[in-house]
Amino acid sequence: MEKCSLDKFKGNVFEASFDPKLLGADVPFNTPLYYGYRVFGPNYEYTETWTPGSKNGFKTRLDNENNRFNPNKLAYDPYSRELSHLHSDVSKDLEIFRSNEKSFFIDNQRFAPKSVFKIIPDKEITDVSPRALVDEIIGEVHIKSLTALQNSPQKGTYKAAGEFAAKLKALGTTMVEFLPLQEFDDKEDIGNYWGYMPLCYFAPHKKYAFNTADGEVIVEFREMIDALHKEDIKVCMDVVYNHTGEARIYNNDPTDVNLFCYALIDNKEYYKSSSDGYYAINSGCHNDANTAKDAFRHIITDSLEYWIRQGVDAFRFDLATSLMDTDTSVNVNYDSKKSLVGKMKEKLEERGIKVNNPDEKAAGVNLIAEPWTCGGHNAYQLGNFPEFFAEWNDISRNTIRAFSVRPKSVDFLAIRHILTGSPHKFNNPSRSLNFVSCHDGFTLWDLNSYDKKAPDTCGGSDWELCSSYGGNKILRDKAIRNEMALLTLSAGCFMVQVDDIVLHSKNGNNNSYNIDGALNYIDFDPAGEKYGLSEFIKNLIAFRKKHKIFKDELYIKNMEFYGHLARPLPDILPFWTLPDMNFMSFTSNNDKEAVFVAMNKGYNPVKFILPKAPLNEGKNYYIVFDTKNNTFNSDGILYEPKGEEPTYTIEGHTIVLMLIKP
Repeated sequence: MEKCSLDKFKGNVFEASFDPKLLGADVPFNTPLYYGYRVFGPNYEYTETWTPGSKNGFKTRLDNENNRFNPNKLAYDPYSRELSHLHSDVSKDLEIFRSNEKSFFIDNQRFAPKSVFKIIPDKEITDVSPRALVDEIIGEVHIKSLTALQNSPQKGTYKAAGEFAAKLKALGTTMVEFLPLQEFDDKEDIGNYWGYMPLCYFAPHKKYAFNTADGEVIVEFREMIDALHKEDIKVCMDVVYNHTGEARIYNNDPTDVNLFCYALIDNKEYYKSSSDGYYAINSGCHNDANTAKDAFRHIITDSLEYWIRQGVDAFRFDLATSLMDTDTSVNVNYDSKKSLVGKMKEKLEERGIKVNNPDEKAAGVNLIAEPWTCGGHNAYQLGNFPEFFAEWNDISRNTIRAFSVRPKSVDFLAIRHILTGSPHKFNNPSRSLNFVSCHDGFTLWDLNSYDKKAPDTCGGSDWELCSSYGGNKILRDKAIRNEMALLTLSAGCFMVQVDDIVLHSKNGNNNSYNIDGALNYIDFDPAGEKYGLSEFIKNLIAFRKKHKIFKDELYIKNMEFYGHLARPLPDILPFWTLPDMNFMSFTSNNDKEAVFVAMNKGYNPVKFILPKAPLNEGKNYYIVFDTKNNTFNSDGILYEPKGEEPTYTIEGHTIVLMLIKP
């Protein structure tokens, strides 16, 4: 398209249609079509005499309104369902796609990625059981790492992930949360394995497809969704709408940037930029998308609708605070009601898509926020998202880790908070999405095996709640059991890395975003010292799935807390923050079951008296687990205390769970 109305690029869906007769009699109707756009604007106006590579109509590479129009650079459609190839496939240094003085007038039509259009048949995708998000076992995983070590020609693909569905189910996962699947350049910089630099929000990453024929990638994607749904596993996509993989400034020169798509079509509309042309970088990834403007808001909403129509059940929004922005300038103003975040449920439901609250059991989609960005004023927004969002709870994560790693640094008020769904942050405990580790940072095994990140880590935070316990394997294993036990016992949503169920190690690398290799690939056959621990984790997951009490509002309401003499603990704030308080226990029940939990975060054993009330009612204590070892009995083993007072001795740094039943 050599000239077009800029109004078409303000966020509207492109409608493609054509007459098959134009293709010729021998060309099938569903043959892929390839297209791109040449876009003119105030800094490079259209003239009848313009030809590719000419300067006719050119005024400046970057004007004072941050326009970067350049018809010599072919733009792919931001609504493309597929890209023909990636920029780095044809230009390793991306020189022919840049706006510097050397490259600006070079026509790149031959080399630029094209939008691929192909008519494909609809596919009916199997429905999953309606479940509340709080009832899910969310397994976060990289789609290639999931099957990269499988003995199959399809390994590392959408097809292989679908074929792995039964094994995911056997691990206990009911919702798989895939790291980004939207098209990205895996060869960007020193490698982009995780995919958090999106290029096109409607196109699945082509290199994850087994069948890479043009126009067929979405077919395989749908088949994967259907295969996972047939095992009653929901699919959550990690989506990155806070920045793109396009915009960056080279050599500190704002006139030297990449021109792929958004910058060519309307740079000032799609990106937050200062008056001198520099991109805002609160995302920490070279640019910030202008999510306060309609153009990008339309892309986000249209993209969500598109993936939902492909069968996706949930979305995790990377650096979601950026979607709370209402300031269209380089500055930020976060507003949970007036922003896209506040209107997202309304916008989707206008399109016939139901958005569920985290505790709502119904057919519909779930939304999950990472409630911060990497920089900028007031970027941390935990607890401030609308009620229909669940939120990654880093306070819960840090408290769970501290119980094992730095027990003196955490008090029982903090532990009580995570057990009860972080009421100091959420009015609904189901909104707290709890986890021990995720793709960012150490794996579960490594955070309990290393005192600091490996020296060959590329970037990665130097701050990690981690420990090697001086090489003491007994303490290491107990710490892993404690962390997963606390996660299981905490009210709210439950997320675990699929890697962590089998105790995958990255050898101390806490930022493996750029490594497409064995370090990230998952071995699902843990051996030796990892085997028993892995079985313990699987048992915990199965126990949480079976016992609904931890997701029941009565779990929190009916909690009764006790000291070591079985006396109720006073509900006085200073008492719960006493530095020498190392033991706490509690009972809770709903209409069908009752539990008893004891915790010792100190170094020394504690002999405590079990509360007598349940025994007086003709009930007994049954030990499910004691984190001093891997022993686990889902129905509980009858505990028969000796003497008049029922007592139990709990080791240091240990958690015990018992069922209370006849």
